[in-house]
Amino acid sequence: MIGSFTPELAREIAVGVVGMALLAGTVGLLLGLAYRWVTMRAPPTGTTPVAGLTAVALYLTGSAFNTRHLLADLPLDHHLTAGYLLGTFLAAGLITVWAGEIGDRIGCQAIGLSPIDADGDAAETIRSSRLGMALDLPGDIGSVEGYRAVDDATRRAIAGSTVTLPIDLSIERRRDRLERHIELEYDIDIVDVRMTDQGLVDRVQVGRRPTGLGSMLPPGRVAVAIRAEMTPDASLGDPIEIRSPEDDGRLITTGTLRGTDGRIATVIVDEEWADIDEERTYRLVTRPDDPTDSHEFAAALRRVDETVETLTVSADGPAAGEFVGWLPGRALLIDRDGELLPLPDDNETLEADDDVWILGSPDELPPSNPPANEQLAGEQR
Repeated sequence: MIGSFTPELAREIAVGVVGMALLAGTVGLLLGLAYRWVTMRAPPTGTTPVAGLTAVALYLTGSAFNTRHLLADLPLDHHLTAGYLLGTFLAAGLITVWAGEIGDRIGCQAIGLSPIDADGDAAETIRSSRLGMALDLPGDIGSVEGYRAVDDATRRAIAGSTVTLPIDLSIERRRDRLERHIELEYDIDIVDVRMTDQGLVDRVQVGRRPTGLGSMLPPGRVAVAIRAEMTPDASLGDPIEIRSPEDDGRLITTGTLRGTDGRIATVIVDEEWADIDEERTYRLVTRPDDPTDSHEFAAALRRVDETVETLTVSADGPAAGEFVGWLPGRALLIDRDGELLPLPDDNETLEADDDVWILGSPDELPPSNPPANEQLAGEQR
């Protein structure tokens, strides 16, 4: 008889409820762990139950479409099926809440974080004992030299905000924690914080790593996409000749191959060729010059925190007559009256009016050219 409650049916109901509860609990545990690992915060209230119940609902929906029933041979509109669904979602919801908390605690252990209930006795004790320090960020958020500017809306959100940190941190650790907080909170690539001797925030600068090809183009050069017949030996970064497709093979211009997609090639050419005919199909010929590694260096530079700044040595500054090795960061090039000295040795002596290209992180490099000599003096002391 359809609908009779037998021991076999009871066993199937129990197995189904437990199985769905385990499925929801696994989803909730993994979500709680992943959210804490990525954001260093507890998952928002209700996130893990919703995710777990969604997984259960998707499984049951797929089962109903495939077999036309959820429980034994009972129809979907049977009262036992309805009771089975109710019991399944109730058990799954309760288990998911518990599993999400377990996953959050595992995430805290994995990243070495000890969370404190913001409304609990421990947090109140800390506040009353003044063990936390509130740092007020300045109202004007600057931009890091050498990086793309952060949009105004994000800078306004950062400006004037307050960040609470443990009071027993050293100034260096306080600065590192504050920079990491701003990076994670506002999804910013580069943050440079300067602290006062009293441990207060003096300056905050933010920036984003350059993206796209435009940031790597030298002055007077443009990148254009053309239809082209590729040579089999051409690779990215090779100097190439762009020739006419006609029989004469007339040379149009020269450039650098930057990318290929089928019969479309992206080439870097002089800006006077920015309006090159895109409808014609050109022939690309690899030039006999040896290819350089400059494109690889530029690509690697975009993936790290370091940037390149130009410093000018003043004739009356303390840097004149000193060694390159005393510069902050790594000296890449010295331009001395038109003579280029790539990767100078540490014992190379700086001369007045030298232009020096330096690779370093924002906290190593001086903010602009004129103060460079002052910073070098501080480095020497």
